Amino acid sequence: MYKINPNSYSSVFVLPAEIADKHLRMAGKAQLKVLLWLFRKPSEGGDIARISRDTGIPTDEIDDAMLYWMEAGIIIKDDGGQQNFSDRGQISPFGIDLDEKQNDNNDNDNTDYEKEKQADRSVIDTPAETTKKKEHIPVVKPSIKDISDRMAQSEEIRDMFGEIQRLFGRTMGYDGQSSLLMLHDYYGLPTEVIVMICAYAKNIGKQNSLSYIMKIGESWAENEINTFELASAKIARLENSDKAWNELKQMTGMENPRPTVKQSEFLEVWINDYGFGTDMIYLAYERAVEKKGNISFSYMNGILRAWHEKNYKTTEDVENAEREYAEALNAKRQKKENKSKNNSNGRVNRADEQLPPPSYDIELALKHSLMLDPTKTKRGQ
Repeated sequence: MYKINPNSYSSVFVLPAEIADKHLRMAGKAQLKVLLWLFRKPSEGGDIARISRDTGIPTDEIDDAMLYWMEAGIIIKDDGGQQNFSDRGQISPFGIDLDEKQNDNNDNDNTDYEKEKQADRSVIDTPAETTKKKEHIPVVKPSIKDISDRMAQSEEIRDMFGEIQRLFGRTMGYDGQSSLLMLHDYYGLPTEVIVMICAYAKNIGKQNSLSYIMKIGESWAENEINTFELASAKIARLENSDKAWNELKQMTGMENPRPTVKQSEFLEVWINDYGFGTDMIYLAYERAVEKKGNISFSYMNGILRAWHEKNYKTTEDVENAEREYAEALNAKRQKKENKSKNNSNGRVNRADEQLPPPSYDIELALKHSLMLDPTKTKRGQ
């Protein structure tokens, strides 16, 4: 048996009874932590950055928590306060600020992506596998009642939630249920494909990152990966990329446990489309570091794309091509130097032709001296 320590009542703040009566089962950890922060500091105006710092919750999950409590009627928007979550840009269907969508604090990304954005645009190319992006259409997230109704109407939806809960080993709160339902109802992914996404997320340790699962789901929907066969093939490609990343980490000493979403896209193309091994990727890494001074996947992509177009398959192909290029460049430089030297020597020879030919004949030398100096006489000599 446990009970509250009476001393803890020395400082208290009030919470609505509705929170405990209606939301303890549906609300997730992020929602409850954000709500406690708001009730403890009601005058702060919902400062997203400070909530994230104080609670350790990524900003995109804070947006999601705000939307949950707005739909429940517990909080309302206040445009007159400090930085409000509604001022951060348009919210996507899965609670990520569309203006800052690529800043996923829950992915443990290193600074590589920020460095890549500053790289020389002349060598930056997007991966070969590109498709037309689906337009973001603002939609209202399904409410608790919407989720309940869909589960009552569809055995398929109920089975999907049940399977994913067993997979993750925990119940799905409002966050998870609303997000997964949108992958099905809004993005049009079949339930079996959604389960495969969640299984892959668990395999790489991302089962607790809804934002990551939603990014994968949105990408698959945009690329029409919407069948079991296509999803299986995509996962095989991703697993090849994951293996390459782990090998590359050991070769380079990179500490980030997982590639960023952008880095994963590049790796997928290099490994599966270009057919390069990690030795070729590491060679491109070395070339990029020599040129840029830091790792840049965008710069590496420019190098690897050029090698692919030139049909270089191995590191030996690259090294042979570089040696041949260096030899040709040196030969061209030597030829230019020789030509310049010959031109210089030619000018000296033409000047020499204007003078009398050298001779050791004393009489002839004297005759020339008289010719050159008419003041001299034989007697004077």
